[in-house]
Amino acid sequence: MTNRAGASINKQQLVAELQTILPPQAVIHETEALRPYECDGLSAYRRVPLVTVLPESREQVVQIMQLCHRRKIPVVARGAATGLSGGALPLADG
Repeated sequence: MTNRAGASINKQQLVAELQTILPPQAVIHETEALRPYECDGLSAYRRVPLVTVLPESREQVVQIMQLCHRRKIPVVARGAATGLSGGALPLADG
């Protein structure tokens, strides 16, 4: 997979970096575990995300956003995923 700048994204490396910020169980990266995050209430469109993270503090969110900004990895914020507009749909490149 490539990021928005066209650079290759190494998923294993990304997961390892995220696990320096979050506990391992808060970094979801196995395909089957990612399935609940592939769509919001609009289930006609689905895309499995590269990784899903579950931060518990503002500082964790800041560090995750800084990492993704540095690596040019797009981020989709997700709340309860009850929307019907596809707003929580993962992007193809991240």
